[in-house]
Amino acid sequence: MSEWTGTDVWVLRTLKGTHRDNRAPLADLIGIGDFIERAVFEEFEFTRGMGNLVAAGVAEFGDGEYWLTETGRRLAERRTDRLLAGLRRLGPPDGTPLVLEPGEFDRAEQAYRGAMAAHLQGKANR
Repeated sequence: MSEWTGTDVWVLRTLKGTHRDNRAPLADLIGIGDFIERAVFEEFEFTRGMGNLVAAGVAEFGDGEYWLTETGRRLAERRTDRLLAGLRRLGPPDGTPLVLEPGEFDRAEQAYRGAMAAHLQGKANR
């Protein structure tokens, strides 16, 4: 039987950090995830975690954006150290990994890294 993991919590925390009515493109999520954990998702980590959250009714996606549902927003209001317990109360995860278009994750990661490099270059030129 599957168990919720720290990676599922990482994806949930990343979605919690979104803006614009709680919707964000993948490149933004990669950046938020990097800010939270000081690491960039591997594609399988993101697709598996998102698949579990979608199946549990905590998150949704469409038109190139990802967001928390109302259930997900209520869950994400918990303290970070209580998120895994909150997910466990939903029952075991039974999602399947999301299927992204070929190269979609790599393009989003490159967009994030390019934006970060430009930001850092701008700071260096001040």
